[in-house]
Amino acid sequence: MKKIIMLPSLLLVALLNGQGIEGEIGINVGLNSTKNEAGSKFRNPTIGITYQDNKYVVMPRVDVEYVKVKNDYATSLLKGSVNAVYEYENPTYTIPYALAGVGYEYVGGSTSEVFESHPFVQAGVGVRVDLEEGYKARLEGKMLQVLGSDNEGNEAIVTAGMSFPLNYAQPRMKRPRVVKRQVKVLPRRVMKPKIVYVTNNECSIKINAPDLDRDGVEDRFDQCPATPCNFTVDSYGCPVKTTLKVNFATNSATLRGYSLQKIDIFSHFLLKNRGSFVQIVGYTDSIGSSVHNLALSRERANTVVQALIYRGVSPARIRAEGRGERFPIASNKTAGGRALNRRIEAVLTYPRGRK
Repeated sequence: MKKIIMLPSLLLVALLNGQGIEGEIGINVGLNSTKNEAGSKFRNPTIGITYQDNKYVVMPRVDVEYVKVKNDYATSLLKGSVNAVYEYENPTYTIPYALAGVGYEYVGGSTSEVFESHPFVQAGVGVRVDLEEGYKARLEGKMLQVLGSDNEGNEAIVTAGMSFPLNYAQPRMKRPRVVKRQVKVLPRRVMKPKIVYVTNNECSIKINAPDLDRDGVEDRFDQCPATPCNFTVDSYGCPVKTTLKVNFATNSATLRGYSLQKIDIFSHFLLKNRGSFVQIVGYTDSIGSSVHNLALSRERANTVVQALIYRGVSPARIRAEGRGERFPIASNKTAGGRALNRRIEAVLTYPRGRK
């Protein structure tokens, strides 16, 4: 019983420490079928609460569930589990996922050697549908296998529910009005852009050794062998920084039409490289006040972030930051230099590390 009490405590701690869109809480209801050897009978109602941390590629989730059992061997089940969730990003509102985890099941009104409290393992699949303001609808199915019993049983569970970010009243990224207007005319699905990563003749040869993507890291050491040549890379050959060649109208955060292809290409790259997190950083030239430029750079960075999210990149992977007119890469005394300084940079990190 002590084990099952610890899991709700862990859930409470997670809720209290949840920050931003990375943390979400979910409520679900469904049906549970016990003793499935002779066929599943979904007649036991279940209700549960979950906490999921979305800032990892494989996301940890804590579940606490209560089941009212309708048979002669028990009266109720109280289950706590820790799970790993992996979502498949794609440019739609519907995201499939898989999960696996371990937990402990306390059986109320148990029958000795027939239906008792034991640890368990479980696995399942589900689909989430993204709604407005970070809310999500979920449909999920799981199979549970009891451990440590001579009469080991299994359970089948089907649930449906809703989840929402913990700080939904104060979203992590304020959606600029210009983005909302733009989103109305952008298609949810985008055509897969043609991208040439390997042996691209436009990439300069950097080393005198086999280097198909020409990033300066020899193929036998390259852990990211399909890096576009406009990225700087780390010692593993993985991309860490690039300047997105997107343009904005003067004193505006609205993307110009010919910049959308660049966003399409970059979003496709991110969807193929799901182990990275991305910081989108906006800059301006020195025309205007520094306060105005800082706000404008943030709005432009948010515009790019929202465009990437709209194309299927998980919002948990992306951050927006504005740095205004600071850190120019060219002189602000010429028109050409100011154009170079009005830029969007993408910085990639790999928090889980690589070997």
